[in-house]
Amino acid sequence: MIRTVLFRAVLVLSTAFFSILAVVFVGMGGGGAGVNWINRSWARSLLAVAGVRVRVEGLEHLHLSGPQIIVANHQSYFDIWALLAALPVSVRFIAKQELSRIPLLSRGMQSAGHVFIDRDRPRRARETFRTAGRRMHAEGLTLVLFPEGTRSRDGRPGRFLRGSFALALETDAPLVPAAVDGGHRVYRPGARRVRPGRISVRLAAPIPLDGANPPDRRTVMHEVRSAIEAMLAERTEEHLTPQ
Repeated sequence: MIRTVLFRAVLVLSTAFFSILAVVFVGMGGGGAGVNWINRSWARSLLAVAGVRVRVEGLEHLHLSGPQIIVANHQSYFDIWALLAALPVSVRFIAKQELSRIPLLSRGMQSAGHVFIDRDRPRRARETFRTAGRRMHAEGLTLVLFPEGTRSRDGRPGRFLRGSFALALETDAPLVPAAVDGGHRVYRPGARRVRPGRISVRLAAPIPLDGANPPDRRTVMHEVRSAIEAMLAERTEEHLTPQ
């Protein structure tokens, strides 16, 4: 319980500090490398206090300086920090519009280049994604998308939203499936305690979207989901195999 209390205190203080730092840094003309450092430092400080380690496999599937979209399952808030902390690319997140209502956090996220999407307004969401896609190509950014739209309560992937893939098709950037596992054991929706543990991130071969059309979104969605489920199944088998 002491760890949980400490984590929540650090969450507030660290988020406030790094949000202000992002606003000031970008306001003074700071560039991508500094923003990446701010994002990673914020994430690593929270993971360290929570006692969470991150293991990554499949980094060879990432383009280290080119545009791409990582499509991941979503078990916990810790998924966000694990991806920010562990991936050696310029990571930016597609966040739900509700987070933009948290004053200091939203300013920090916007300054750091993260993108808020209003899924209730498809036309506005599409234009926002197009703008993000242009920036992604210009700056070699990696966008992270959680197509479930919310966190899983049992660790298994929920229903993927087809609209997320329709937006992704707007960018023409390759999709990199990512299976994130362990976050629901550290902290799941409705839980009162943060538990130390390990989060694994597995990346699969990218799926190119060159020339893909809106009708292709269902096929792309199934391909990404199958890759994620296969990686999660392999992870489960590893846990069950006697050492």
